[in-house]
Amino acid sequence: MTNAPNQSTRFADETLAKLLAFCAEPQSVEDIAGELGVEVSGDLQDWLESLAFAGKLQRQKGKRYQAVSVRAAVGMYRRSRGYGKAGGFVVPRDGNIPTIDVPTGLEEGAQDGDLVLATYKEGRSGRRDGDRGERLNGRVLSIIDARPNEAAGVLEYSYSGQARVRLEGYNLPRYAYLQPHETHHTKSGTVVRVKLHRKPDSKGRTRAELLGSVGSIDNPLHDLDNLVALFGFPGDFDPDALREAQALPAHPDPAEFQGRVDLRELPIITIDPKDAEDHDDAISIEHLDGGLTRLGVHIADVSHYISPGSALDEDARFRATSVYLPGKLIPMLPKELSAGLCSLHDSVDRLALSCFMVFDESGEMKRREIVQSVLRVRRYLTYEEVLPVLEGKGSCGDEVVDKLLVDGRKLADALLQRRLKRGAMVLEIPRPHVIVDKAGIAISVEPEHHDIAHNLIEEFMLICNEAVATFLLERGLPYIGRVHPAPDEDSVDDFEEFCDELKINPPDWEKPGGVQAFLDDVKTRPGFQAIHFALLRSMARATYHAGPELHFALALDKYVHFTSPIRRYPDTLTHQVLTEYIGAGGVLRWESEASGLTWADGSKAPAGKAKRDGRRIPDFERWEFSLPHIAAHCTERSIRADRGELAADQIKVLRLLLPRIGEAMQGTVISIAGNSVIVQLDELMAEGYVEFSELTDGWVDVHKFWVHYETGAGVRKVMLGDRMEVEISNIDLGSRSMRFTPLGSFAQQPTWSRRQRQDRRRKPERRKRKRR
Repeated sequence: MTNAPNQSTRFADETLAKLLAFCAEPQSVEDIAGELGVEVSGDLQDWLESLAFAGKLQRQKGKRYQAVSVRAAVGMYRRSRGYGKAGGFVVPRDGNIPTIDVPTGLEEGAQDGDLVLATYKEGRSGRRDGDRGERLNGRVLSIIDARPNEAAGVLEYSYSGQARVRLEGYNLPRYAYLQPHETHHTKSGTVVRVKLHRKPDSKGRTRAELLGSVGSIDNPLHDLDNLVALFGFPGDFDPDALREAQALPAHPDPAEFQGRVDLRELPIITIDPKDAEDHDDAISIEHLDGGLTRLGVHIADVSHYISPGSALDEDARFRATSVYLPGKLIPMLPKELSAGLCSLHDSVDRLALSCFMVFDESGEMKRREIVQSVLRVRRYLTYEEVLPVLEGKGSCGDEVVDKLLVDGRKLADALLQRRLKRGAMVLEIPRPHVIVDKAGIAISVEPEHHDIAHNLIEEFMLICNEAVATFLLERGLPYIGRVHPAPDEDSVDDFEEFCDELKINPPDWEKPGGVQAFLDDVKTRPGFQAIHFALLRSMARATYHAGPELHFALALDKYVHFTSPIRRYPDTLTHQVLTEYIGAGGVLRWESEASGLTWADGSKAPAGKAKRDGRRIPDFERWEFSLPHIAAHCTERSIRADRGELAADQIKVLRLLLPRIGEAMQGTVISIAGNSVIVQLDELMAEGYVEFSELTDGWVDVHKFWVHYETGAGVRKVMLGDRMEVEISNIDLGSRSMRFTPLGSFAQQPTWSRRQRQDRRRKPERRKRKRR
């Protein structure tokens, strides 16, 4: 899919080309601003820094920047581990570039966890790097982002009494080491805060200094505080942001309704989880003449209260996302906004941005518009209340709302079919939803639902986000897209090998709908969800990007986040852009043909041709300079939130299983990771690992999706989707891991006699353990 670059992206591309040409030699920020004809500002500095993070610019002394003209990659520097090993290596962000080995003396002061710019040679090092191929030789050019100076982790003691802290974070070393006198007899399993020293100890390990304790990993009442510290989630709001929030009224002033479309008489509903604390989206459905249906997606107008550059805006940008832990919400916005003035509670007046879309009976969009509105939600409903109505088995007690839901399901079904036909796919990967009591103790675990009630809201939010993305591109407005790259060639080859092993036909990657047709075909196979896991592992993670690019899973070349501005900053930013455009006189209307239908404000004038007038908004260049930095920051924060939420679920589930160590359970192999097979239990959807050493004492040949290994009965194989009976042998709350012992047919069968094992140790060249 391709999309002609809009005014916004053309501006960015032309400006970048001019910048890189100018920076052939090191240039100061002031000189760069003069060359580009802009003012020196924090946004310009952010843009230059985002280019440094992307490996396009290199920082030089004297706060200058120079274009990178050598073969180089941005990646994480890691110190080599193990006895006798020296130097380190860089794992590039670009998965197509192999690991770069960096000899001692060529690391330019980089330490374990630093993000660096490294140059590399064409010559190979002779060492393999798993799926990435043969490793490269290189050196560090510069440190882009030094690892944090402070961190939190779980205190451990080795057999010799050495105190070390197991750290949490992709940009941190695995362990930091303390002096024995520093721990003051602090117990193993305590979550502690430490200061990390840049200079390693005599063994090349990261040194740390104890700053204080957070809580005990063994105490379930400490779970949430521990996780907040371990993942570095934000704490109290900025005082200035809080003051701005507390100065706002509890309800909008009627004077603010002027110039808005009044939708208070329109039947509008919200549908959310029963434990939701913020409600930022609502829907309406209207039947029009000619078999047309008008869908309204109404989103809380956060941008009315959070103006660009305000303290609330700066704090929300830093947080970037709300974090949802079992029994605890870490909101992006203060409660005065997230649970009050911006939350679409029923029976109260609220300000919104409303996106109206008109569809024919097949679900094809015929017109769309975005307006500033004032609304009053008729009913707040939960998914559990909506489901019986959609299934035709019950009522929510309001005939108008019942009809809205039934009509909404017809539209949602039509939109889903069009989406699948276009080439989108739906992965079914279950995730546990942990139920906790008021104290935060886990009571039970339920699978997250994906039923027709959830599908209704999902389809409406997806089509709304797509419509907003189209408006932004048509008008040439600043744009932060949600992008999802297609699988690379190696990943496709690996997955097709996996299909060959299963004796199933692989997806037709080129045909629209081919991947979803494949998923539908395998749905009746036992353990089909493992195939979904394998496909997920074949794809890159979705990220935010300053400009339109492919979203592979949705089969779209333009897609933004607009529908959750209370909990995601990219949505907030999109609202701010649209609000500034409307405030500057812009009109957001489109129709495939003149229809004579009434627009939301009651007018009937044709929409006319879209004007590419995005530069009319105030500080257009400021937006353009800030977007790459914001996109990268929001991506990092969303990944951190996902990891923290998964960790919270995992530790709660493991606590439920602690009394059941020694029990035998059934599970499914869902992944191959490191030196282990990952098994998901049928019960509680808990995940644990079986080490290769539990399967064999012989050689192991590892593929991305299966393992061949030697046993006394011959060569055996374990692959994703295999059923496995296991016994819980150990649970380590500190690492949130569960170790299994395989039972039944997977129980280890000795490969070697005692004499053979002794002989094998004397001749290490006979060992055949391979990694591919």
